[in-house]
Amino acid sequence: MKDYVVMVAGGTGTRMRLTTAKQFLNVEGLPLMWWTLRRFKEALTEAEVTLVLHESLFEEFAVLEAKYGSAGAAHVVPGGAERFHSVLAGLATLPDTGVVGIHDAVRPFPSVETIQRCFAQAEAQGSAVPVVPVKDSIRQMDREGASSQAVDRSVLRAVQTPQCFDLATLKAAFDTDYRLEFTDDASVMEAAGHEVHLCEGDPWNVKVTTPEDLIIAKAFVQAAWPNS
Repeated sequence: MKDYVVMVAGGTGTRMRLTTAKQFLNVEGLPLMWWTLRRFKEALTEAEVTLVLHESLFEEFAVLEAKYGSAGAAHVVPGGAERFHSVLAGLATLPDTGVVGIHDAVRPFPSVETIQRCFAQAEAQGSAVPVVPVKDSIRQMDREGASSQAVDRSVLRAVQTPQCFDLATLKAAFDTDYRLEFTDDASVMEAAGHEVHLCEGDPWNVKVTTPEDLIIAKAFVQAAWPNS
């Protein structure tokens, strides 16, 4: 069964408080997103990648490819207003059979084993969503923010990507109107009545969102690719 990747890079990085989109920030000599795509190429040598990019970034992306070489995407399509719409745009480039993994372009550090595990489980069970235990103590606040209560973190998991699914099932699940509760692909599948299977995630698989994350990202690249 053929593997596909929809790499979501539709944001413009406003939380970074920088003029460069976060997926294009230089990390140890390469744009951040290039590290992400390099890891997927290492894990899935024959996978076809669709990159979903904010349309305002197409020109800058072309300049970066000319400078650093191909990012490795077979298709580059414009993203939508919400993540849901961006994933939908990526799925539209793919056939109706296979396994697809939806991954955040600014998560450069999933291990090869994690990627392969997610795709293998999705092929066997129809879905695979990587998760890791929550490390911090958690408190739930009321809507007004006036009070809070402790939450048992032992039953909580932080959700990562790649979220992998049978391609035909996921495309059918996305054939619906957007809802606010569609925060990831698993929530769309659940809304369509499908069971979502969890699998072991990777503590290195962090999402680079804030300036502090970028400092960590540079350290991770030095550790993960010491000879780059």
